[in-house]
Amino acid sequence: MLRGTDTIADVGDGEIVTVDETRSDGMRNLAADSQGYLTARYAKFPEFPTLYHQGAGGEHQVAITFDDGPDPRWTPKILEILKAANVKAAFFLVGANAEHYPGLVRRIVDEGHEIGNHTYYHPNLALCWPEHVRLELNATQLLIESITGRATTLFRPPYAADTSPSQLSELTPLQIAQDLNYLVVLENIDPQDWAKPGADIILQRVKQQRRDGSIILLHDAGGDRSQTVEALPRILDWLHTRGDTVVLLSTLLGTTRDAVMPRLQQSGQSLIRLVSSTGFRLYHGVEEFLWAFMIVATALVVIRTLVVIWLAYRFRRGPKADFAEPISVVMAAYNEGRVIAGTLRALLDTEYKGDIEVIVIDDGSRDETAAEIARAADVDPRLRLLRQENRGKARALQRALSAVRHGIVVFVDADTHFQRDTLPRLLEPFADGRIGAVSGHAKVGNLRTFIARCQALEYTCGFNLDRRAYNRWNCITVVPGAISAIRKDAIDQAGGLSLQTLAEDTDLTLSLHKHRQRIVYVPGAIAWTEAPESVRTLARQRFRWAYGTLQCLWKHRDMVFNWNYHALGWFSLPSVWFFQIILVAVTPMVDLFLLATLPFGAWRAVMPFVITFLAMDVLLATLACILEREPILRAWRILPMRLIYRPMLSYCIWKAILRALKGALVGWGKLERTASVPVRA
Repeated sequence: MLRGTDTIADVGDGEIVTVDETRSDGMRNLAADSQGYLTARYAKFPEFPTLYHQGAGGEHQVAITFDDGPDPRWTPKILEILKAANVKAAFFLVGANAEHYPGLVRRIVDEGHEIGNHTYYHPNLALCWPEHVRLELNATQLLIESITGRATTLFRPPYAADTSPSQLSELTPLQIAQDLNYLVVLENIDPQDWAKPGADIILQRVKQQRRDGSIILLHDAGGDRSQTVEALPRILDWLHTRGDTVVLLSTLLGTTRDAVMPRLQQSGQSLIRLVSSTGFRLYHGVEEFLWAFMIVATALVVIRTLVVIWLAYRFRRGPKADFAEPISVVMAAYNEGRVIAGTLRALLDTEYKGDIEVIVIDDGSRDETAAEIARAADVDPRLRLLRQENRGKARALQRALSAVRHGIVVFVDADTHFQRDTLPRLLEPFADGRIGAVSGHAKVGNLRTFIARCQALEYTCGFNLDRRAYNRWNCITVVPGAISAIRKDAIDQAGGLSLQTLAEDTDLTLSLHKHRQRIVYVPGAIAWTEAPESVRTLARQRFRWAYGTLQCLWKHRDMVFNWNYHALGWFSLPSVWFFQIILVAVTPMVDLFLLATLPFGAWRAVMPFVITFLAMDVLLATLACILEREPILRAWRILPMRLIYRPMLSYCIWKAILRALKGALVGWGKLERTASVPVRA
């Protein structure tokens, strides 16, 4: 047996090739004749991968080709030089460039030059899947057809495969192109102008290599091509002096320009051209939007990050003061039997020295919530239980507000545990009569799952860091219902607790701002809350939050970019619109765009934006962990959050947007409690 090898055989002359990948073993029979001599008889010759060459042309015929264009700076200069010399060339177009500069593509064709397919994103085809190779070629072909009304049968692969294929992996894309009815155009005269060796060296290399072939490779895009532009007239003059004639590739093949670039048939093709043209315009529009969005978003992310860092660093706690006025604590409870007793014990075991009344509204619970509250009330007279049919959290809080007896109202969720020093720290700012509301520091207490730990980092580097930063400019957007305190007369002045949105705490906060209330943040007033522990429950919660936030933003849209509200109108509310709604909604599209570009090589242009986004995320997370004395290593959790956690948030945003557009009603969406927040000292 004679083994077939991977050696690529070359047959014929010229640099336009067809491929035969056939490879098989041969068979030879050896025998001794009557005289004792060894004889061989071939039953089958071995077959090797073969390139069949054509297009050598005449002795003094030479073709000039340009790769990687068109380019708005260099291609027009090259076309002018060719026009002045009355010379025609072949331009192998990169689809992405042709998409951006269709006018140049039409000019190339209108001035009598030939065009060829050089793939869409210029990848190394030897490293691509066959489906990827076909997609590159077909997309570029359809683009050329939609721009020029002509097809092209000329193809040149990018990178080393276009000189002399030496490996089977380099033959595969050529075979695929051949199966798609392309003529593969290689070259033997390559002065490597892309390396910018200087116009003199480019000319010298052409002179040295001219005897090796009849196709010259130059570049009209892909970087600074000033040396190519400088060398081209000198190359043309030297060829003319040598007696060479610059011809089209079709002339080397002994055919016509229309044969290698056939016009599209009008019958039956107009619809295809219309669809292709529309598709590429739509794709181009989406691509341009995503590029513009990434540029603008990156700039805004960097600016906001720097502003938040500066403001958070300049945060100063208010002066210490003794505040011991009577307060009312209000809490709405619905099916909180598993957690309510622990919440009340933590709340009432406090270092606060003033009088406290705790009003809990049981909102029609179907479990042991009311019984648990009643047992606690029997032990501690500061606790009052009010009951009503299930009407929702906002109505329950409205009823609680109507029953309070004191001028300071503390809001707490039924699953939230206060520390012993939480109330005195939270209420201390009210010693200043100008303070209308105080936001406490909510932290995730149940860290049993990855989802809960992601929320813990989100609370740290998102909600709480923002409040720390916004405190200086009095532009806090949410006084959280889980831990906050507000003067009762400020609530009444703002119109009370609204039933118009699902985010009643955000709605009330913005209403307080409209009435010029000063709102401060106290990071030392810590409350431990129970966060959802599964994707499903988190998605339900975040959908409600997203829908409620949209409602509040729309209700208070007159505050955005309104000088009457200073930093709130020009910084924090626009930040909510862009960074919590628009950016979260669009980011997965950008991520998909990045993933889609990975096989095509365009990821190199996208990666700086992605790295900048991630760097800003890590920077903010690190700062937040430092300020809250959390382990810095937790900041790196922001990276998997970008890939796993953020798409879920985007889903919730889109769901909320669609529900809002439909005008559909959304319920409260009560979450099941796990009673997994440990006891905190």
